[in-house]
Amino acid sequence: MPEQTELADLVKSLAERVRELEDVRELNRLRAELPRRINNGQWDRVGELFSRTAHLDYAHLGQAAGRPAITEYFAALPGRIQQDKPGSALLVKQFVHGHDVEVSGDGATGVSFFEERVVFDDESAMVAGRFHDTYVREDGRWLFSRIELDLYWVLPHHEGLVRKAPSVKG
Repeated sequence: MPEQTELADLVKSLAERVRELEDVRELNRLRAELPRRINNGQWDRVGELFSRTAHLDYAHLGQAAGRPAITEYFAALPGRIQQDKPGSALLVKQFVHGHDVEVSGDGATGVSFFEERVVFDDESAMVAGRFHDTYVREDGRWLFSRIELDLYWVLPHHEGLVRKAPSVKG
């Protein structure tokens, strides 16, 4: 009966691979949902994507621990951004790409890159960086357990990414 054993092993292996692919798909959806909520102005709903004991580390932009504190952090973030330009209308659009995920049981890690446009009435800025994420399956659902922001730059849009060319001596 070695054929039945081989078939059972093959089915088990395929089931594990399908489970991992489904997990990666769910994690990609989770990673996409966070900027979707920001882009739709649902700042007060971002905290729903985090585990009960999650940690958020946005470097100089602040930290928060636990779902309630993270919910409060994101709900207050537009106001904190607007402190630089009081009285201006604010528009934030974030675009995440290059999400790479590694799953290990009920935990996972991920890295993704982002570009963001922050627009006030009369000026805008380009923002770029990388997210280092840790995920946990909590109550059968994938959630963020930690996000760390590695900010590359925040540049006024009119300055762009142009570097001055070195002068040529002739």
